[in-house]
Amino acid sequence: MLNFAQIFIEGMLLSVFFCFVILGMLVYNPRLLLNDYPQSIRLSVPPKTPKETKLSKAIGTPFAALLVIAPFISTLYYDEISFIHTFLHPFLVFTIVSLVDLVVLDWVIFCLITPDFVVIPGTQGMKDYKNYRFHLIAFLKGTVVYGVLCIIVAGIRMLI
Repeated sequence: MLNFAQIFIEGMLLSVFFCFVILGMLVYNPRLLLNDYPQSIRLSVPPKTPKETKLSKAIGTPFAALLVIAPFISTLYYDEISFIHTFLHPFLVFTIVSLVDLVVLDWVIFCLITPDFVVIPGTQGMKDYKNYRFHLIAFLKGTVVYGVLCIIVAGIRMLI
């Protein structure tokens, strides 16, 4: 049986961690997340420098790995192992993180408030900083990608 309290707690803990890392990257240098900005903004600035690319990967790779591995590890503690449980648990945790990202980071901070630290120099006033649809589509794409990943992980988990 799915433990919804555990799923919620894991989702919220990972959401806090996710928000902390993303906001830290934006404050340090919003260009580190340039690939996550709308295309019109990306095209208005030079590509990432080699230093920015290296730092993005150095932070992003272990960060993404944690977001994938943590919910999977918690499925190891289920007494009853079924494909649906080992799929739904990490998928629902990810959905919580994605919803917090969409609503808090993307829609409230990025689109509604648009503080100076999210604005890439040279792009001030661009209308795509208020593009709620762009973030919704990114959320939906991420949900599909993570859904496929969770199917693969659940299959692997069933073999363990």
